[in-house]
Amino acid sequence: MPKAVLGETTADADTESLVSNDDTPDFDDTGIPLVDSESEDDTEDEDEDEDEPALRYKRLGGSVPGLFEKDTASTLRACERFLVLGTHWGNVIVIDIEGNLIKQWRAHSATVNSVSVDLDNEYVASAGDDGRVVVHGLYNDDITIVDYSRPVKAVAIDPMFSRKRRFVCGGTGGQVIMYEKKWYAKGDTILFTSAGPILSIQWMDSLVAWACDEGVQVYDVGRAMRITQIARPEGSPRADLFTCRLQWRDSRTLDIGWADFVQVVVLKERAPDALGPLLYAEISVLFRTDFVVCGLAVYRSQFLVLTYGDHETVDQGRMDSNGGGQERSRNAQAPELRVINRNIEEMSSDALPLDGYSLLQPNDYALAYCPPATPGEDPDTWFILSPKQLVAVRPRGLADHVQWLTERENYQQALSDIEDAYAGRGPWAMYRDQVKEPEYQAIGQHYAQLLMDAGDSAEAAKVCLRVLPRTGETESVAAWESWIFAFAEANALQLVAPHIPTAGLSSTVYEMVLAFLLTSDIAQFKELVFAWPPTLFNAFSVALAVEDQLEKTTGDREALQETLAFLYDRLNQPAKSLKYHLELFTAGVLDRIRRENLFDAVRDKAELVMRYDDHELGGEARPLGDRCEAKGVVLLTDNTDAIPCASVVKQLVSSPEHLHVYLHTLLGKDPHLGAPFADLQVELYAEYDPAKLLSFLRISTYYTFDKALEICEERGLVPEMVFILGRMGDNHRALMLIIERLRDVPRAIEFAKEQNDPELWSDLMVYSRDKPEFIVGLLELGGTLTNPTKLIRSVPQGLIVPDIRRALTNVLYDYHLQVELCTDCKHVLDADCELLSEGLRRVQHQG
Repeated sequence: MPKAVLGETTADADTESLVSNDDTPDFDDTGIPLVDSESEDDTEDEDEDEDEPALRYKRLGGSVPGLFEKDTASTLRACERFLVLGTHWGNVIVIDIEGNLIKQWRAHSATVNSVSVDLDNEYVASAGDDGRVVVHGLYNDDITIVDYSRPVKAVAIDPMFSRKRRFVCGGTGGQVIMYEKKWYAKGDTILFTSAGPILSIQWMDSLVAWACDEGVQVYDVGRAMRITQIARPEGSPRADLFTCRLQWRDSRTLDIGWADFVQVVVLKERAPDALGPLLYAEISVLFRTDFVVCGLAVYRSQFLVLTYGDHETVDQGRMDSNGGGQERSRNAQAPELRVINRNIEEMSSDALPLDGYSLLQPNDYALAYCPPATPGEDPDTWFILSPKQLVAVRPRGLADHVQWLTERENYQQALSDIEDAYAGRGPWAMYRDQVKEPEYQAIGQHYAQLLMDAGDSAEAAKVCLRVLPRTGETESVAAWESWIFAFAEANALQLVAPHIPTAGLSSTVYEMVLAFLLTSDIAQFKELVFAWPPTLFNAFSVALAVEDQLEKTTGDREALQETLAFLYDRLNQPAKSLKYHLELFTAGVLDRIRRENLFDAVRDKAELVMRYDDHELGGEARPLGDRCEAKGVVLLTDNTDAIPCASVVKQLVSSPEHLHVYLHTLLGKDPHLGAPFADLQVELYAEYDPAKLLSFLRISTYYTFDKALEICEERGLVPEMVFILGRMGDNHRALMLIIERLRDVPRAIEFAKEQNDPELWSDLMVYSRDKPEFIVGLLELGGTLTNPTKLIRSVPQGLIVPDIRRALTNVLYDYHLQVELCTDCKHVLDADCELLSEGLRRVQHQG
């Protein structure tokens, strides 16, 4: 479709100039941009066929068909609340926007050419071929009739007629006359005289515009002066051949459609020091069409143009204007309503096959704009008038738009536009009430079904989540359950599972969803079990299914264990839930056991408790003391009433290191509690902590000597064997172990001292006589328990004994010290005896 840019024209009262852009693709001979609705190529026609219509049409019913049975309409005026029609029989008819009759009166004896309504919608003015102008009150009996003796073609009532009582009219006499009625007089004022008839008049605020042979004139009533003249474009047909269509867009913008030209005139204020009228006119838009303009309005910043015929119709008009025309064909084309954007591109065109259109001419049609009763909420409405029909034109609403999209299977766009409208966004927001929630849901579900049939389950799931209702009503529940089963059948239940309503559906549905996810998506399964309220499904049944799945699972088991712990907590079965909490090393679980007195629940879980300690200690090798202070083993040993020692030992037999930690901790609490396990404890100390075995052997009296000796012999624990042999009374064997295995002279001497057995000393001296280190040791450490002389005499001749001198010196020194000590003791004893004897004698002498 060819484009044309906007032409600009500035016109003062007596001058006019045209300015157009050089890069405009299509122009007529005058340089005015041209709209050609038939210049599209085939490809563009195909694309245009897919363009959505912008408008919808409705023939008015009500009283309209009856009114037009014997009469025909000639003119139309639209207001916010009603429409005013003029007929060829001289009637003025007021109907509401649905076509219902409000009021009717006969104002003229001939055709009504024009009607006008004041701003307050209280008075209606009409002009007719009978030469009269009649102003009729709608809510009173006030009627003003002025007779001008010649046909009046146009009338415009003062917007403030109820206060100023005036109107402007014109007709075949060529004069624009203002009628004004004051309290002291009434009369006419001629505002302008034309060489031809006055064809159209429109009044906005203080500005009046009219069309005549010279062009369009704009008059300022307040200042009583003509502001400007917008001349007809060059090459226009005769002025009266095609009625000029004037429409005030606002108090400073005038839209003009005349023959095959469209102009937009903007009135601007002059500089304060400029000469001439306060306002001047600037043509902001000017373009030529290849059809006759029968009506002009604005629709969303675009032109809404009611058109007739084609370029041949316009050319015929020009020939008629030049006197060379021939008789017109009566086989006319249907009018069209076209939408033209600001770039002068035709966006849409709708042919209107109105009744009898083949017999009608351009001047038989009219287009009137009806402003909305509530701007921003109600849609705009336009009315198209033909002699026998009245058609309401409205922008297509959301329902129309959605129907158009769904017919072309563009469901995605339909849903998006409905959602935007519900949210108050986009161009369809004011029509959001047209599409109710059930219809929106039905469209979405139909679209989702198409996607499912095409194998696109993921997209279908997205659509369902958008449109499915989330109420507890029966329809909502049924819809959700139906789609859940559909996705389950398609093996795609995971796509909608997280979004299923958590109320209203049957427990069977929820359990089916969980069963599906348990084998397909364990992470999502766990998330739903944790999120869903406990009333939605049977937790015990689900827990059994999870345990069965856990047995089959060889990979990541943690999610299943967490789920089981959660479910059994919900079922108030701590004995089962704590098993999984301990396996998962859940933080604070041991504190919970103490806090809630759940010792019975862990009676059979000693191994898990000990593993929990390992985890808490970081899994690294720790000293036995640290391990005995861990929370788990302390819990087991502090509560032996609820957690019997025998039960714990039985459970820990397969984990001897844990058993060793437990028994060692138990020994510190109460040595008697571990008495039944003393032999086992000897073996555990020998295996894991030999350094502490001797201490245990000294403390405990519950182990079997033979068994303990056997364990120590297997592991070569000589000091422990010496201690056990000592306890068994086999001192000689014990001494031999110290001498032969340990070769520890001080220890052998100490052992002999502890046993205080003369035979041991004899054995020690016999064994030591050929061993220099033992000889020196006995001399230095034997003290008074050995006879140094006997020992020295037993030393073989020629045996070299290192440090013998030092040892003998020490012996002699000790002997000398003993002699001196004995001497001193004798002196003390003698002195004490003398003292006591003297005392005895004195007592005896005293008699």
